[in-house]
Amino acid sequence: MLPETRNILERLLQGNHRFALGQPLRADISVARRYQIANSQQPWAMILGCSDSRVPPEIVFDCGLGDLFVIRTAGHTVDRSVIETIQFGIQSLHIPLVMVLGHARCGAVSAALQEQQGWGENCTSWIAEQIAPAKEQCKNEHDVLSCVIRAHVKKTVARLEHLIGSFAQGVDVLGAYYDLDTGIVEIMGT
Repeated sequence: MLPETRNILERLLQGNHRFALGQPLRADISVARRYQIANSQQPWAMILGCSDSRVPPEIVFDCGLGDLFVIRTAGHTVDRSVIETIQFGIQSLHIPLVMVLGHARCGAVSAALQEQQGWGENCTSWIAEQIAPAKEQCKNEHDVLSCVIRAHVKKTVARLEHLIGSFAQGVDVLGAYYDLDTGIVEIMGT
């Protein structure tokens, strides 16, 4: 990991620590900050996370307006729009760190698992297809849902590393897992 991204990761984790303890700094969302960033943005980290309402990255990392470039899809799935958004963030905004943020009890992954078993009515087949490789990897695990969520994060990281490598250098991609009960974000190894 590059020194610049190590500092960014530390900043994210410090914010998450404050959030998990219930002691956020109340990040800057003031009118003055809104005016300050109205004409341009300079986010220092990019988060690809789930659309789940319980996992808003700006709050989970105790960040203010303009700090994070956030992309949210069901189950942090990656389609062409996500890829081009990431490319924009890296090439135009010069963001050096991309975090893939999965979370406990992910409804999209749960629905995809049910869809794969023929039970799900709440999940499109495309989302289920994106999550299926992680499901296959975890079929013999005791806690299949948690295993699939983590495996899907790792597979998404690997895919993004490959894609980003085709258009940019010096960008770190890492996976993380958010625990809904504790509020803690755990950085995952690949």
